[in-house]
Amino acid sequence: MDVFLTVVTGFATFALGQIAVKLVIDPVQEFKKVVADISHAVIEYAYVYSNPGITSLEVQKKSSEELRKLSSRLNAQMYLVPWYPATSVLFGLPRKSRVVEAARYLIGLSNSVFESAKNQAIANVEKSEKLCDALGIYVHEGDRITPKNENSA
Repeated sequence: MDVFLTVVTGFATFALGQIAVKLVIDPVQEFKKVVADISHAVIEYAYVYSNPGITSLEVQKKSSEELRKLSSRLNAQMYLVPWYPATSVLFGLPRKSRVVEAARYLIGLSNSVFESAKNQAIANVEKSEKLCDALGIYVHEGDRITPKNENSA
């Protein structure tokens, strides 16, 4: 009887562990991968959104599509994380309101890589800084055009 109880307990522990991994850990990891992809895209496409309308139309379209896809993925991944408010605290993820804000900034950057008003470049860089602040992506103070609002993080 002791052997049977040991096997059942071991199986139950394994099964509960797998459920926790699949339902909580994997979605959190995927969310963090999307944030990493956004961090990469902010740097990769900086020359496009910092100089709207200067690059080729093909490059503008590609960067616009990628930024829009990242916004969609960010929202989707947030909704896949169960009990997001509690899970975000436990795993150090940004608050839900900050994720929604970041998705908005990504859409804004996506829409403004094309030729536009002369002051759009500065507005785009400010959006990228706010996007990084919302997701907790580090931007060196020397690379900022606006000071970081310490209360917003």
